[in-house]
Amino acid sequence: MTMTSDGSIDAVLMRAARLSDEGRLRAAIAVLESALEVDPGHAVAWCRLSAAYLDIGEARESLDAAKRAMALGEPAWAHRLASLSLLELGRYEEAVVSAAEAVRREPDDWRGLVILSEALAHQEPEQAVQAARAAVERAPTEPRTHEVLGDAAMLAHDWMLAETAYQDAVRLDPSNRDVTAKLHRVVSRPGDDPRRKRRPVRSRSTPKFERVHRVSWYLAVRRPAVWQALGVAVLLLASSASFLAWYGLGVFLFVGLRAWRGWTRLPDGAAVTPAVLYSKLPLAAVSAGALALSAVSLLVWTVLVALGPVVKPLLLVALVSALIAVIVPSAALRRMWTR
Repeated sequence: MTMTSDGSIDAVLMRAARLSDEGRLRAAIAVLESALEVDPGHAVAWCRLSAAYLDIGEARESLDAAKRAMALGEPAWAHRLASLSLLELGRYEEAVVSAAEAVRREPDDWRGLVILSEALAHQEPEQAVQAARAAVERAPTEPRTHEVLGDAAMLAHDWMLAETAYQDAVRLDPSNRDVTAKLHRVVSRPGDDPRRKRRPVRSRSTPKFERVHRVSWYLAVRRPAVWQALGVAVLLLASSASFLAWYGLGVFLFVGLRAWRGWTRLPDGAAVTPAVLYSKLPLAAVSAGALALSAVSLLVWTVLVALGPVVKPLLLVALVSALIAVIVPSAALRRMWTR
């Protein structure tokens, strides 16, 4: 093993761990990078560096370090770190692949299953529940497994499972205020469950928007806007015909269905009022408003065409508004993913 100026690299790893525990993450990163300049073939050190970068929110650097660890024979831990980094970068499908590979290499490690559940939760909440259940089976006394099961159950709209999972997490770790708050929210949620007869608690503070909330909103607006722009463009290019009104109505209904589907799939805490959305994510609010204007313009045009006259300016308004609803979220997502 290569030696550093302060001793073996194991001693350097211990020093970096102490610095991290003290909250001096930048100092820990500097120590690890110095050690890796001397011994670049130490896979564990690369994993520690990846974890430190992740703790300070630098996901791209964390991903690069995790890839170096993978190449050096630290597959499971490195894949878990890579999955977490990819989640922060909004690359959900890649995050699922990396987490699944970590589980494949160490199927009995609950940490890989927890990360797999978190990665699946963005697009496949039912599968996320299955992964979280497997994590609970492997580590029933670990509070984190129950918390992740509750999170996945919330996204899958399985309120009873979420309540039970959060209760187990609180029982195992009563000091965790975040889980206690989650349990309070699910218990206070109105619904058909006869045990939930209390009124929902409304907080005066606006909800905190995490990265996943921002990404979800941009995608929820952009996806139907793309179809809206394509549909309106076809109408502009088409010649006058009796079927145009029916086609316009079909586009309106199809885009409305896509928008509703995107709304219902927003993660917990992201479905907010327009005023709150504008205060938290103004670009998404403006894009959603542009999409709504496009939809209204198309609907009015459809009604007028059914009555007789063809009003092209309304279609131009619908097209420009739809393009705004496509371009603005795309630019915002590009900025987020290239940071």
